[in-house]
Amino acid sequence: MEGGLRADLMLIGGALGLIPVLVVAVTFVTASGRRALVGTGPPGRPGRPGRLPAAEVVVMAAVMGAVAFVTGLVASAVVVPAGLALLRANDNPTQPLTLGTGLRVIVGHAALTAASAVLAVGLAALVKRAVVAGGLAIALVIVPYFLAVAGLAPWLLVITPAAGFAITQSVPTFAHVDVPQSLLGGYYPLPPWAGLAVACGYAAITLAAASRVRRRCPG
Repeated sequence: MEGGLRADLMLIGGALGLIPVLVVAVTFVTASGRRALVGTGPPGRPGRPGRLPAAEVVVMAAVMGAVAFVTGLVASAVVVPAGLALLRANDNPTQPLTLGTGLRVIVGHAALTAASAVLAVGLAALVKRAVVAGGLAIALVIVPYFLAVAGLAPWLLVITPAAGFAITQSVPTFAHVDVPQSLLGGYYPLPPWAGLAVACGYAAITLAAASRVRRRCPG
């Protein structure tokens, strides 16, 4: 890599690492919905899964978001410094990383993990089917990222929750420096905080929609 290896490359498996987070978040909601209505059917007939109360959906989102944030924080706080140290120990050149940028990459990855979990909770509360909700979450967060990495549709990192991966950009962008700003080069279509804002916006809108539907149809 020209100029040395980047800090964000230490999190190159972060997209795959989000898949278990999304699956757990979806399963948490759908399993809770089934438990909440066990035995609600008529005598002699099993209960039928229904809708969780709106307040419970918000609580679940808060719990899963907090757990996902801590999980992402621990993972990135270990992987990024340890990975860079290992590279340097083996005489691999690495690009300079300021303390502020390093903290943004680590904490930002945790925030993206939390936002993705909240999005999955909202989707699961809306569709009530674990397979469908999990598929939608992966299609919105993971698939656009890999399509962009492959150079097929980088614009997806502007209009989908996958835009949140921009928070891990560790290469500064300067208007007066003429370099190919590709994803493989460490550049994202949106600035770091703008990308994370898109991901958080999707999560907030989905959760709000799920809460509104639950309030209208509590049963």
